Amino acid sequence: MREEPFSGSGPGGEEPEGPAPLPAENGPQHNLDPASEPAGSPSAGSPSDGSASEGPPPDSGWDEAPPEGPGEQGLFVCLPAENMELARFGGDDQTPPMAPGPLLAMVAAAVAGGDGAGLARVPEDMLFAMISGGRRMSSWATWLEFSAMRELALRHPVVPRRPPTAPAAPEAPAAGNEAAAGNEAAAGTGAASAAPVPADDGRVQFDDFVADEVSYDLRMSWHGAADRISYACDLAGRLPVTFAALGAGLIDPVHAKIISEQTDILSAADAAKADPLLAAAAQHKTYAELRAAAAKLVLKLDPESAERRKQARRKNDAHVRPFREDSGNAGMVARELPSDEVLASWQHVEQRARELRAAGIPGTLRELRIRAYLDLLQERDSRLAVAPAPGQDPGQGQGPADDDGPQHGPGGNGGNGPGPHNPAGTGPSLAALVNITVPLATALGQSGTPGEAGGFGLLDAGTARDLLAAAGRSPHTRWCVTVLHPDGTAAAHGCATGRHPPPPGPEPPGPEPPGPEPPGPDQRPPPGTRVQDYLRSLGVRLTPIARGSCDHRHAETGYQPSRTLQHLIRTRSTRCSAPGCGRPAARCDLDHTLAWDKGGITCECGLAPLCRHHHRCKQARGWQLTQPEPGVLVWRTPNGRRYVTTPTAYPL
Repeated sequence: MREEPFSGSGPGGEEPEGPAPLPAENGPQHNLDPASEPAGSPSAGSPSDGSASEGPPPDSGWDEAPPEGPGEQGLFVCLPAENMELARFGGDDQTPPMAPGPLLAMVAAAVAGGDGAGLARVPEDMLFAMISGGRRMSSWATWLEFSAMRELALRHPVVPRRPPTAPAAPEAPAAGNEAAAGNEAAAGTGAASAAPVPADDGRVQFDDFVADEVSYDLRMSWHGAADRISYACDLAGRLPVTFAALGAGLIDPVHAKIISEQTDILSAADAAKADPLLAAAAQHKTYAELRAAAAKLVLKLDPESAERRKQARRKNDAHVRPFREDSGNAGMVARELPSDEVLASWQHVEQRARELRAAGIPGTLRELRIRAYLDLLQERDSRLAVAPAPGQDPGQGQGPADDDGPQHGPGGNGGNGPGPHNPAGTGPSLAALVNITVPLATALGQSGTPGEAGGFGLLDAGTARDLLAAAGRSPHTRWCVTVLHPDGTAAAHGCATGRHPPPPGPEPPGPEPPGPEPPGPDQRPPPGTRVQDYLRSLGVRLTPIARGSCDHRHAETGYQPSRTLQHLIRTRSTRCSAPGCGRPAARCDLDHTLAWDKGGITCECGLAPLCRHHHRCKQARGWQLTQPEPGVLVWRTPNGRRYVTTPTAYPL
């Protein structure tokens, strides 16, 4: 750009008092590229002869007074000289796109408007440019987040334990607590000046409790925050070219994740070789193409990496666990198992499914595989519950051998009661050794309020009743009752002794039982009679739960709380009392908020459920935990942030 006065400058060559406005209407009728304005137009820059403008053109209105009234508004964008052409906003084969960052964000916001209404008035080529620009900004924002996370991790490294021969500090903890001492030192103010301790493969190791501070701000679990910080450190440290491409908007976060996952098994030296090659490939490959290319490159650089990855995943990631489906059904997953074991197990399920069909149990082969899978896991045999129909050959199948199509799915009760897959009406036996919380009105069929199973999640009303029936079949189940305040928090709690049947469930629909006269309104039992009768049969003695203030009526002199006090506290707070932690209280420590050896009391106002990680976290240097009233915990982080957790609110 020539060093000459701006076109349209004021008298004497002075610059105007602001940038020239873009058109007020960003519609197709307006040209958003100043470089494409016809020569001689008021906004076309310098005159065509190359001379500087001597002043405003005639009748330009420069010296006129501004019109009265609000007038027409426009968009004002001030661009540096090298970005004067808006054609660079989206880029093309000849022109690189505008780099992500504050300038791109400003231009995009000016075009789109605060509510996006401006997008309706721009041509389609600008829409494509906005889509591309939005993706580049997303990559840049991820890069910014990861850069800050990595810097935070570097400031809070893991402090190595003192060697056994080192002299003890004046306030050193007792023997066996060296790990806690290391964690406390890492969380203190001196951690920022300590040198980071890299792992053998070059990965940065950081203090556990930094992830907690991040998780509270991002509303994540501490596990998720720790994983994200580790990923940020690995991406920036092991794959700097890929990380730079992410910050420049040349690749998106999914491309970066694929490169990181595929090269995770490589040494630092081999990862450095793969980094520039894959960062370049990601700029013109789809996700699937990049994943395939990365896998091939990794095997080329390290032919033994596949076997090492398989063994490492089997050692560290193998697990079997149940989970709740989004639909409300359940699933079970087994991961990173030996291939031969899985294939042999699947063959066993397939064989049992064909035996079920041969025994006369109806259903497609897909449905029978599900039943076979559940039978084998629970050591039962559904063939014993179904006899062949009269005149039917016991070996006659229920469909073609390959009947595997999506016809009718399993019954709505999942085989836990009478249905097409359970004609005998039997069901599984479930020992309720974890909390299964079901509103009594739901159990009686009078409400659709959901229940909840600890460590599993919400239960719709039908599933909750199925679980209650299954729990009633186990001799190990114990039944407890919790009375709620109007806001859903626990008011009182008590447990029945010995075995009891589950709540009776909903009354079957049908006509009134025969009799001389139908009962009149005054002869019918009052509402809630079934509830009262069931509660009376349990013989539960309810104990109030402290709220607001505590009179210490349930305080105990020992360190370990009694079973009754444990129930009261775990009923009041059904999960770990740290922000965002979802671990069920049944699998948590009942921790003294003020340490027992410092005057803490074993009482409702002095105990709260904390998982093992957050038990250690609250003891780390710089952290502070108080319980100003029963069940209300105030967390203060080393950086002075404050977070409050409150008692559980049950569904009403």
